[in-house]
Amino acid sequence: MKNFPVFVFPVSLEFYLNARHTHKQLLTVYNPYDFSVNFKVLCTSPNKFTVIDPEGVIAPQSCIDIVVRYTQPSVSHCDTAEKFRITMYDKNTQQALGKRDILTKLIEGEPSNTNQESLGDSFHPLVARAAPVRPVDDHSRVTPCQHPTHHSRDQQPVNVVAVAVSICCIAALLLPTQPEQVVKSQWPDWLHIGSNLKLVFSFVLGLVCMLVLRP
Repeated sequence: MKNFPVFVFPVSLEFYLNARHTHKQLLTVYNPYDFSVNFKVLCTSPNKFTVIDPEGVIAPQSCIDIVVRYTQPSVSHCDTAEKFRITMYDKNTQQALGKRDILTKLIEGEPSNTNQESLGDSFHPLVARAAPVRPVDDHSRVTPCQHPTHHSRDQQPVNVVAVAVSICCIAALLLPTQPEQVVKSQWPDWLHIGSNLKLVFSFVLGLVCMLVLRP
C-alpha cells in the first residue's frame, strides 16, 4: 500500500442516543489529486450502521459525500468506540493508495450547545463584558441640534448690485417696444427698444431673481 494521504471531514463521528437528528451524518471524502481514484468504506460493526454508496469513484480534484446512519442506537451500545476505514485505490490497477480511520461513538443523552471536547482542554468560552459607563458631566452633554430658521436669512446682507440690476431690467421691460406705433407717446424715440433687447433684459432679470430669492 502506498502512503497517499486520504482527506476526510469530519475526522470523527458522534451520535447521540436521545437526538434522532444526529443518527444520520455525512462524511466528505476529498480527492485533491490529478487522477481519479476508487474508494471503499469498511466498518468494525456493520450491523450497527448503514452506509449509502460505500464504494465509488471520485473524479480528480473533487469530493463526494457519504451518508452514514446509526441503525441500532441503544444504551448498551453507548460509549463503545467503533471505526470506519476509508481506503482509496488506483482506478486502473486497483492498488491501494492510502487509508484513513474515522472514530465513531454513540453518546447517551443529547448534544450540548457548545461541545467542550471540540474546544480542547486549554480553551474555554469567552464571557462578554459590559462596557463601563462613563459619567456624563455638564460640559460634555450633547445638546440637541437646532434647525436653521428664517432669521438667518434675514441677517444676510442685501445684495445692492442685484437689486439695482433688477430695477434696471424692470424699467427696461416697461419701455415701449420699437416696432409698436404709439400715439402721442410721452417717451422719446431713443427710449423705444427692440424685442430682442427686451428678451435679454428678461433673461438677466430671471437670473438675478434666482440669485436673490434662492434659499
